[in-house]
Amino acid sequence: MIGKTELMLRMFERIRAAARVTGAILITGETGTGKELVARAVHERAETHGGKFVAVDCGALPEDLIESELFGYRRGAFTTAVIDKPGLFEEADGGTIFLDEIANTSRRFQAKLLRVLQEKQVRRLGDIASRNIDVRVVAATNCELSTLVRKGDFREDLYYRLNVFHIQVPPLRKRLEDLPLLVEHILQGRKTISGGAMVKLQGYSFPGNVRELQSIVESCVYIAAGAEIEERDLVLPSEAHRNEDLDTTIKSNFWESVARPLADRTITRHHVEMMIRQGLQQTGGSYRRLVNLFKMPDSDYKRFMDFLRRHNCNVDFRQYRRGKENSRD
Repeated sequence: MIGKTELMLRMFERIRAAARVTGAILITGETGTGKELVARAVHERAETHGGKFVAVDCGALPEDLIESELFGYRRGAFTTAVIDKPGLFEEADGGTIFLDEIANTSRRFQAKLLRVLQEKQVRRLGDIASRNIDVRVVAATNCELSTLVRKGDFREDLYYRLNVFHIQVPPLRKRLEDLPLLVEHILQGRKTISGGAMVKLQGYSFPGNVRELQSIVESCVYIAAGAEIEERDLVLPSEAHRNEDLDTTIKSNFWESVARPLADRTITRHHVEMMIRQGLQQTGGSYRRLVNLFKMPDSDYKRFMDFLRRHNCNVDFRQYRRGKENSRD
């Protein structure tokens, strides 16, 4: 992690303090801020750093697989369970398990995770015996968990169990003074960057944060013809997406064209939100009509709305309905 701003210095202090914490640690921050790097830093400074660091993207695991992946299973627990398999909690025994996107888990899984945290034991699927584990649990999310708790979408008891010690990772737009250091680190001497290009970077809000900055700079390395990246070589995502229409973006359906790239982190939450706004503009603020516009069947409406809620991509539809009503006057 790189940074010398006051926000980053305070976060470094929190990391050092977290290394001495025996309970669970919750890391919050926007997409691309470096939450896994923070978790690794805590692990490396902790007494348990001799153990393994196991990272799990909870948002990428289907609900029917997450339990078997984390808790393991016994042979015969289900059709394809032909051997005993330890889960990732057992793999991380003596070290750290990092549960990324913890907000994207079901309440059923949350109940089982709570039991593991309380009892410091894990039971494989299909087993009758529990196994003791000594694991430092670090969870991360880009959502406001307290809001999900109030809505009933996240267990309150698990929230307090995970939030023994909290680390907030600042977004890049709030520490733009660190940009030159970050760019220099990403370039690694391959090229330099002009003052004009740096000024242009500093004028961008970086909804995808450090991950987005890395993608932009890496692209410039190949685009720039000379040894220095000029302002003309720098194409920001806001410029690239400005003139795209939904027919171009949604090539097959929302799940393939938008949800999958978001999971693969090739687009950011900001890009998804822009698509939602563009769609609501066309539908006059109707989310139900948005489902068809995004080439999904009507039966996907609930799944679609749940996806937007979990990824904090909800947009207030009322402004678009008012706009439609005003256009009739």
